[in-house]
Amino acid sequence: MPEVAPPALRWVRICAILSAYALIIVLGHFAGRWLQQYLGFDASNFQDTTAQTVLVLGLILFIVMLALPFVPGIEVSLALFAIFGSAVALPIYFATIAAFVLSYAAGRFVPLASLSRFFDYIGLTPASALVHRLGAMSPTERVTALVETAPNKLARLLVNHRDLALIAALNMPGNALIGGGGGISLVAGMSGMFRPDRFLVAVAIAALPIPLIMVVAGHLLK
Repeated sequence: MPEVAPPALRWVRICAILSAYALIIVLGHFAGRWLQQYLGFDASNFQDTTAQTVLVLGLILFIVMLALPFVPGIEVSLALFAIFGSAVALPIYFATIAAFVLSYAAGRFVPLASLSRFFDYIGLTPASALVHRLGAMSPTERVTALVETAPNKLARLLVNHRDLALIAALNMPGNALIGGGGGISLVAGMSGMFRPDRFLVAVAIAALPIPLIMVVAGHLLK
């Protein structure tokens, strides 16, 4: 049985996580502004070739990083938000869905041995270890792995409602411990217990919070 952290320690962890996210937001904001000034383009003018190039390359980088297990991708989205403002919320929303679908497809259709070798080749040892560990599990055990970060009181509910488990796991602070959004989507594909259409609906819901926060923050920062 996992050890339950004392309430005081739990709040310290929550505050540490929130502080880390706040730091990421601040750093992403200043990094985005620096890039905009360095390249000297008008972020509000989407007809500008440089602005289009930065946006497209940023979205591609975001998709690739978010799709890979244990690789943080939120910093890229925050940098794009800092540059282009809330206007980029919708592209980032669809890019997030694309990243999760890419990971899901890899887990569902790519042989595990090939997937593990690929992760080893690009230096993602934790991701390779994740594939090895989950490859030895049954489909039910793989689904259970999706809710490893869930509070104990919700664990049984989430296991019995796997779509809710997926949405919760993708948005739960600390999910980087089991691979982040890319790793969770990979496990969902490997499990064979998530139909493509249901997975797509689930990630479409799970991907909403950050773009919504970006839109709200964009209005507040005006």
